[in-house]
Amino acid sequence: MTAVVDIDLLLPQVLKYAPKCPEPLAIDELRQAAIELCERAKLWRESDEITLEAPEAQGLCTIQESSIVSIEWAELAGCELEPVTVEWLDNRYPDWSYAEEEVGASRYITQLTPNMVTVYPRAPGRLRMRLVLKPSLESFTLPRFLREHHAVTIGKGAAGRVLTTAADVEWANPQLGAALVSEFQSLRDGIALKATKGQQGARLRTKGSYL
Repeated sequence: MTAVVDIDLLLPQVLKYAPKCPEPLAIDELRQAAIELCERAKLWRESDEITLEAPEAQGLCTIQESSIVSIEWAELAGCELEPVTVEWLDNRYPDWSYAEEEVGASRYITQLTPNMVTVYPRAPGRLRMRLVLKPSLESFTLPRFLREHHAVTIGKGAAGRVLTTAADVEWANPQLGAALVSEFQSLRDGIALKATKGQQGARLRTKGSYL
């Protein structure tokens, strides 16, 4: 399990640009910047195991204060499952979401709601998954590696939003805020590209995107 730290440990990264900003606002924007970075760069991966019970064959991700971005790999009863979208299942198996009985070994995994996974055909058992995650909207912690490696980037994104929140507050600085947001976006995209290529500098290849 990835170690976590409190979001407020990143407050100095915002307050150095907006010292008069209320801490709750700064924390909210730090969370949003971390969410955006994790969505774009897919930096946070965790393995999870849950037990699916009949007849629903559904379960919740157990990683605290997180939300699923995508399912990279899953296995149930020794069979690898293909991550697909709800739309794909609807087109291929129009009645799949109404079927409660077991109709064979599961082949697919999808999400009906955030952090809730389900398999089709429906079957109980121990589900193993590798997930790409992001902080949840209610989280007060972040993975420690985000603070150790990306605190400056997240801080610039958060500070940029804080400074452009409203023009009539004492900490407003729209010009600096816009510059910080632009810099955050550039840093975010660079981190995403580096993460995609991997530390080995592998050539980029086209791959399907699921969920």
